[in-house]
Amino acid sequence: MATIWSSKPKKPAEQDYFSATLYSSVRLAAELDEIKALQVPTVKAAVELITSSIAQLPIYLYAEDTERAINRIHDDKRESLLNHEPNRYDSGQVIKKKIVQDYLLRGKAYLYQKNGELHYLEAKNINERTHSLDGFTAVKKEFEYKGKMTVIFNEKEILVIDSGTNGLLVDSGKLLNTAYEQLNYHQAFLTNGAMPNAVLKAASRLTEKAIERLRNGFENLYSGTKKAGNTLILEEGLDYQAVSGRPDEFGLYEGSRLSTSEIARVFNIPESMLNSAANKYASLEQNNIQFLQNCISPIVTAIESAFDKYLLNSTEKQTGHFFRFDTSELLRTTEEQKVKTTVEALRGSLISFNEARAKLDMKPEKKDFYMLSLGHVLKDAETGELTVFNTGEQINGGGSSSENGIKK
Repeated sequence: MATIWSSKPKKPAEQDYFSATLYSSVRLAAELDEIKALQVPTVKAAVELITSSIAQLPIYLYAEDTERAINRIHDDKRESLLNHEPNRYDSGQVIKKKIVQDYLLRGKAYLYQKNGELHYLEAKNINERTHSLDGFTAVKKEFEYKGKMTVIFNEKEILVIDSGTNGLLVDSGKLLNTAYEQLNYHQAFLTNGAMPNAVLKAASRLTEKAIERLRNGFENLYSGTKKAGNTLILEEGLDYQAVSGRPDEFGLYEGSRLSTSEIARVFNIPESMLNSAANKYASLEQNNIQFLQNCISPIVTAIESAFDKYLLNSTEKQTGHFFRFDTSELLRTTEEQKVKTTVEALRGSLISFNEARAKLDMKPEKKDFYMLSLGHVLKDAETGELTVFNTGEQINGGGSSSENGIKK
């Protein structure tokens, strides 16, 4: 929600352009912070899987020409900025990893642009201020950063990557907090024991001194792994009764399994990538496809949109320039599958011979060609003209004509 401060309306002639209304975004209180959330193994694994997967992906600048062909723009400084060296102290991989973590947990990520460099700002320290003239339409934004010192940035200095949510620390705060408390309970149970392991019963009432002496003597003789298996000898009137305290009998394992399933769901990760026992797919490729489509794609799309908005000038936006992640790294297959897919694309004339060799990391041949089949007939998408490879004949609405070869 937002808190609104309104000043007394001024006359049109004397009204300050930004004095009518100021919105200061107030973050909803999170159930727990990043440090505690990342202590939960499943949360740590999910965040690490997503952030590392995106951090390894290169991002390139492309442009669409007049024939609607997509061409990569090489040697652009912004590519180096995003992939290699955003500033003197950080690498592109580190910056991408940090902004994805903030995007997931806080719902927004921020980068500061200064002197042609990009610097990461912790989302938890950012407070947005929005100025408005009518109370709901924004005309200006400021960003207050509370780090070692408080700094106010203007909207041209900050690059915002917005998920449109409050982040998982808020939206799924109860689930993450439950998992965190469950972890603490497990630790307490295993460290201290939620209940005694055994009970000694006496036929008559014992004095406090006798109880203490009996406890110490029993622990000295039978406590610890090195004394396991020792013969238990009880004095007259004493009865030993074991108390079961296995974690599975208290539902600890089942609770952990359910937490893993729910956490995987809120992160949009296939559960099998966090728990091998939950594998629903026959191959690693299917797992990666689900991971890419449901989890990675929405995040990289948001990052790409932010880069398009803040890093492209107006001319580039109008001429069809855009940033795109290369997600092919996430769909790496086995060598056999890779060769099979490439050969099928070559036989289908989707790629040339040298393009096929490039996909297999092989050097190109001097002469390149496309593989065509004489048994196929081509239909021109615009004129409807048919070309029969086997006979070299072209058929159109006005009749047919025969040539010695295929018309180019």
